Amino acid sequence: MIKLITDSAADIPKEEVQQYGIRVMPIPITVDGVAYHESVDFTSEEYYGMLLAAKSIPTTAQITMMEFADAFREELAAGYQNLICVTITAKGSGIYDAACLARQTVLEELPAGSGATIDIVDSAMYTYAYGHAVVAAARAAKEGLNRETVLGILRQELDGYQVYFALTNLDFAKKSGRITSAAAFVGELLGFRPILAIKDGETATISKVRGDHKIITALVDYFQKCASSDGRGFYILHAQSDELTRELKKTLEKTTGRKCLGEYRIGASVTTNAGPTVFGVIVPSDRPL
Repeated sequence: MIKLITDSAADIPKEEVQQYGIRVMPIPITVDGVAYHESVDFTSEEYYGMLLAAKSIPTTAQITMMEFADAFREELAAGYQNLICVTITAKGSGIYDAACLARQTVLEELPAGSGATIDIVDSAMYTYAYGHAVVAAARAAKEGLNRETVLGILRQELDGYQVYFALTNLDFAKKSGRITSAAAFVGELLGFRPILAIKDGETATISKVRGDHKIITALVDYFQKCASSDGRGFYILHAQSDELTRELKKTLEKTTGRKCLGEYRIGASVTTNAGPTVFGVIVPSDRPL
């Protein structure tokens, strides 16, 4: 049997977690001196209010090697022979390294010839940009497909999409150091809104537009430039930008003729640094960024 494990930054809704038997490791986060665990102690919607009310920017911590090791031992003891653990990008967190150390520790404990495997996969992504790949792999595992096939599906989903997103408020990116204070000041003064993408596991500003109303046009343009020709649908990601999110979904469906496969809330791990106005699209693509 195969078990999919991931961290809470994947932003997989609880109904999908339960349906496909995914184990989610919660990321610790501290808000004004109070320790919480993402996806356990609050919902994404609840966190937006906590973030806006916080006196100082919250801080996230990594899941420890021992926590991963305990999780791996529990799943192996439960009868799972093959564990596949998918983490937030290794360039943005030490979680991947912690999972790798746990894998080494646990495998050394097993008797020779046990046949158990633990695969650790760096998603090189954030939020549901890798969450959807974990869900696809877990669905395949539930259907009884073998480890090699499940890993192939996982990799295909991770490699087959690109992510574009935007911020309408630069305060949180400035406070977290994701953009400089000077750049944020100029952006606010001139009304610039950054358009960002995830490239090689890191977030990069790829363009700037002036005013919220031009964000949709920019995101649609990037979609059309990189979208694959196979007609696959797209996913919408958002925090509190409900109006812009609806406009983006409607415009993409009308312009491209493709179906939105779902709307997903961006959780604490991303909104802590990006702010609660972040939103974007996961684009089906077979072209490098």
